[in-house]
Order: sequence, then C-alpha cells, then structure tokens
Amino acid sequence: MSEYPEGAVALVEAGRGHHDFLEAVKPRYAIMKYHHANRLLKRGETAESWFPEETTVITSTNVIDNRNAPIPLEDNGHRRGEIDIVREFEPDFHIPADRSDYRDFDDAKRYEKTKECMTGTVTVANHIADHGLETRVIPFVKTTTPAERELCYRTIDQLGYPYAAVYCNQYFNDGRGVLIDELLEDLEMLARESKRAVEVTGDSPLRLLTVSLLSPNVLERGPDAVVAGSGQMVGTERGWRESIKPRVQEADEMRRVYADVEERVAAALPDASVGEERVRDNRAEEGQEQRADRAES
Repeated sequence: MSEYPEGAVALVEAGRGHHDFLEAVKPRYAIMKYHHANRLLKRGETAESWFPEETTVITSTNVIDNRNAPIPLEDNGHRRGEIDIVREFEPDFHIPADRSDYRDFDDAKRYEKTKECMTGTVTVANHIADHGLETRVIPFVKTTTPAERELCYRTIDQLGYPYAAVYCNQYFNDGRGVLIDELLEDLEMLARESKRAVEVTGDSPLRLLTVSLLSPNVLERGPDAVVAGSGQMVGTERGWRESIKPRVQEADEMRRVYADVEERVAAALPDASVGEERVRDNRAEEGQEQRADRAES
C-alpha cells in the first residue's frame, strides 16, 4: 500500500452536513481547503478532533485569489499564517503555498508565481522538519510552460518527493470551456517529463493527485501516473455531495453512495493500490447488509 493518498479523496468543508458525512462514511481520505481548517481552529477543533480516526486528512491552499493572495506563510500579527495552521491543525498531509498562474498571464509573471509557490513549499517543508511535525508535504506541480515545470521538478526532486498534486480547476473554469483533452495531454506530459526530470522516482514518473478532478470518466483516460483524484463532483450529472443528504439519509445509505464513488474511481485508476482493499471492504459490508435485510424480511 502506498504511503501517499490513492483512490478517491473527498473534498469537505467545515459545515455540519460535511461533518455528518464524515462520521457516517469515514472515507479513507478527505481534503479540506486551509480557510475551512482555520475556521475549525477558531472553534477549538483540530484534524484529530473533527475527522474520524479512519480518515487521512489533507489540507490544501488552492482557493480563490481573494483568499489565496494575502495569506502569509507565518502569523503576521493580523492573520494566522499557513505554517501556523499546519502546526495547530495537524493534518496528515498539506499541499502548500499555491499561487495562481493564469494562462493569460505573460510567461514572466507565471514563472514568478510558480517560484513563489516553490519557495513557499520549501519553507513549509523546512518548518515541518525543523519542528518535528508529523504532517507530510504534497507539492503542487504547475503545467503551463517548460520553465515552470522544470522549476517544479527541480524543487520536488531536491525535497525528495515522489508524489505531487495538479490543480485541475483551471481546465474547467477559465472562460475557455471544458478543456478535458488539454488536461489529459498535460497529465501525460507531466508523467513523461517527470520520469526523466525527477531522479528520486527512479525509472517511474511522479505519482499524481488531481485536485478538483474526481470524475472516473476522465481519470480512466489519464496516465497511470495519476493514482488519486479529489473533489465533490463525480461527473457532470452526479456528484457525491449532491447525492448524499446527511439530514434525510441513514448512515448506511450515505455509505452505499460513497462506496459507489470509491469503486468507480478505483476502477479508473488501476495503479492505485488502495482500490482493491477498499472495494473488498465496501462489498463485504454491502453483502452483510443485504443478508440482514433478507433475514428481517
């Protein structure tokens, strides 16, 4: 089994409905944006207190710009910094220091944003190491230009990471339509290039987590390097968050809905070792419930 996330990763927020979902389903992996983690910290919660013991918790800095740009790495006297959130919230994994590099930026501006992201990633990783924190870093890798990608590969290799996150939302929401083919081409490019550029992976490419992409129909078309997908939407017609209604559904119904998501994602990602184990558990539990229903009838 991989030491990094594999398979389906549920995107959750700090609301009551999401907490009810977590308590009922106990997903193997969940990802939360840092401002929701900060909100929980203000309530006196941590990853350990708010998430089920069975769930591996990931925090992420990919948010809309009016939240992303001002966040300091450390407390500046006005705002809790990213490092402070990691230290206090104590997630299992953290995706640090994202900075938007929109495609309508010129190359120099995009490169500067990528440099800020990589510098922040190193700073957060060093802080975690220096203070003996148990949180592990998942770095972002940017896709737009060769210079950006090379900077990411070099930083990731220096840190010794075999795993990275790719933010996919810009392929769906940048005003140019739904660019699935372009996304798939870029994922293939990352797999091909990283196999050469990141020595720590040996003869293998970086293993990739897609952030804001959970659709099995898309994931199954990607390279084998993609081993995990995160989000709420499973497809254009159905997302787990729209299909799970904690206030009206019983826990077993929520578990069935999300188990279907996990199975479909696992089938789309043949190199994700978590798939087989989790699917076996889901099917065993479903079989027990069916036998119990037949006994009652």
